[in-house]
Amino acid sequence: MLKKYKYPLLLAGAVTLICGCMFLPNLLAHIPVTYGTDLKPEQFFFNMEFTNLMNQFFKKGTLPFYSWSMFLGTNFFASQTFYIMGDPFTWASLLFQNLNFFDRTLLLEIGKFFISAFSMFYLLRTMKISEKVSFFGGLCYAFSGWAIFFSGQLMFHSFYCLVPLYFCGIEKYLITGKKMQFLLITAILLSSHWYFFYTLSFLTPFFYIYRYSQIKFDFSKFIPDTLKLIGIYLIGVMMAGIVLVPTISYMSENNRIGLNISLLFQDPQVYLHFLASMFVPNYQYIYGVNVFETNWHVTREICIWAGSLTALLVCQVFCVTDKSYQRKTLLFYLCLIILAVFPIGDAALHGFSEPSFRWTFLLTLFNIITACYLFDHLEIINIKKIYPIASLVAAFCIVIVPLSAIIEGKFDIVFNEYGSQIILFSGCAILIFVFAFLLKRRAINALLILSVLEFALSGGIHYIRKMDTSERGSYAFANEVTHVLQDEDQGLNNYLDYLDPENYTEYYRIYVPHDSLYWNYSHNMSVAYQLNGLMIYDSTYSPSINKLAELAPEIREFNSGMIFNIKNGDLMKFLNVKYALVLNSKELPFGVNWELIQDDYRGSISIYENKDFRPLGTTYNSVLTYEEFMQTNQSLYELNNMVICNNENLEEIKALVKRDARSELNNIQYGGNQLTGDIKSDNGGFMVITLPYDEGWKILVNENEVKKYEVNGGFIGIPINQGENHIEMYFVPKGFKFGLIMSVIGSIMATVLFIFSIKERKKSSI
Repeated sequence: MLKKYKYPLLLAGAVTLICGCMFLPNLLAHIPVTYGTDLKPEQFFFNMEFTNLMNQFFKKGTLPFYSWSMFLGTNFFASQTFYIMGDPFTWASLLFQNLNFFDRTLLLEIGKFFISAFSMFYLLRTMKISEKVSFFGGLCYAFSGWAIFFSGQLMFHSFYCLVPLYFCGIEKYLITGKKMQFLLITAILLSSHWYFFYTLSFLTPFFYIYRYSQIKFDFSKFIPDTLKLIGIYLIGVMMAGIVLVPTISYMSENNRIGLNISLLFQDPQVYLHFLASMFVPNYQYIYGVNVFETNWHVTREICIWAGSLTALLVCQVFCVTDKSYQRKTLLFYLCLIILAVFPIGDAALHGFSEPSFRWTFLLTLFNIITACYLFDHLEIINIKKIYPIASLVAAFCIVIVPLSAIIEGKFDIVFNEYGSQIILFSGCAILIFVFAFLLKRRAINALLILSVLEFALSGGIHYIRKMDTSERGSYAFANEVTHVLQDEDQGLNNYLDYLDPENYTEYYRIYVPHDSLYWNYSHNMSVAYQLNGLMIYDSTYSPSINKLAELAPEIREFNSGMIFNIKNGDLMKFLNVKYALVLNSKELPFGVNWELIQDDYRGSISIYENKDFRPLGTTYNSVLTYEEFMQTNQSLYELNNMVICNNENLEEIKALVKRDARSELNNIQYGGNQLTGDIKSDNGGFMVITLPYDEGWKILVNENEVKKYEVNGGFIGIPINQGENHIEMYFVPKGFKFGLIMSVIGSIMATVLFIFSIKERKKSSI
């Protein structure tokens, strides 16, 4: 029995050993594993809000559509499909709510390393690779450069670990005609992460044609075979419609969509780093002192490495004796290299946005497949060429850092500044020769053992170097920073509501300085305190906010397209800021009529009230277009006085605006996916509601749905009637209902296909 599962058990043992080398130092030192630039400032809080919304769903049945705590109010469902909403591991995390976020995350990340290893093992076995070599391939995939890098980007690692099952589905279809695995994994991967699924879909035709040529040998049935697979793919896409359609509706308005048509990257370091990343575990240095640094994360994050033996074996493709295999494989790689070399190719693989090399995690997978095929067919490798190829690779590793320094004009400091890189590259050069020596002698077991040690050493060193031993890296700090303003959930909101009886029927926002009370920890701290806050760090923020950023560019912090922090007094009046919590009066934003109402909240925090508080909804008596507003250099204060609208809506809104005294929305109740309130107007008019505009809002006035307009920098404007108006707002992400129908139809089609496949299998077995 044990013999039958020898290599799966060895693989499990090797993964355990390597994970132990990576994470045991943190566990022994009782320091949370917090590798990754965005783990603490972004994913910690997004996961927190997801957990809050899901607990609300389980208790009240409220679907997790809308977040009131994320930057002025956000379509949580559609925006968070990038980060967590469809991630099966995030859903699994709900089972471990008794653990803190970092321990829960570590547990799931270790699970992903195991799944990566076994999904790749399964793919290679399906491709008729021996168990011993599949063991090697599973390790290479589980602990590749991209795997280690993605372990700090939770949503990417979740997708990464399941990808081999997608290609296994293609393989099974080509070999046996079985369809269901490809269909199901298509639906799962698309639901998990639409961004990477797009990249995967873009490269699928290249891989499919490559494998078709190797398995089928002739193309006489290529068109019908391909059309069937496309049909299966589309059914899988339909099954994921409930996630896909709302996401497309939401992200199509994101201003990051656009095509880069540059011919080449201007900095030659990009290409040198791209090549070097195949031979060296460059995740060791990409966020440190780095001779390849371009000050652009796009060209910094390239982690193709999957072990020295993989790199050495892939290079043998140029010298194999099987010329048919060689031609097909080199042509396949040529297509991938063309995409990588030209920015337009990298942009196309990034959803026609800015170029990105994240797609090269698939190049890593293809490298492992190629290496494992050659490892399993050593007879086709030209044994005389192993040392010459190893010598070329080693020479490249030795000279690349000094060469890059010369190109950048930094050769005089190369040994002082980049000494650690030189040592790393030299060590890899030596290791390449050791692997070449063992490969030439067909010392398979020694090659496998050395590979395990290489991954354990590289991963262990990396995580030890990334261990944050400072106070900010401790469990205590993470707990304290999220409890500065309250001890229990909703504690601060309940306290502020108590300060003024009207607060119970109002919607108001709160200013908290990022530097002091939020301890410079994150721009997403509002989530930790369930506040209606004024800042965020998120690449999928509400697209309508781009309009506000055009009117007030200063809301972008650190010149980032993803970090917002509103500190302008005029905007605060417009955005219903009622309270400010500060340590001293110097932290108060200028231009607001602040009045101190308490100076000892939690011992040392002062609470100030805005005496010119503007309710969430008010009527306006004048209107201007965005173009006129910008051309006449109007003050942001005018957002409080006039409707600013698009040209196409000007005449409609003019007809709705009245010259009466301002009316205000009162008796507001909100939560979950809805908001209600009342407003009285003598002659009717036009009301601006300062929630970000989103097509998902359905707004009723006296039970009749009304048209909504995008006004005043991406907020909601609606007409109101003469007399009493009862306002009801209900949020369902745009496209959700259509996506749900699409998923139901796709699931029915998948069921029918499954039934037919069972019948076909029974017929063939008779």
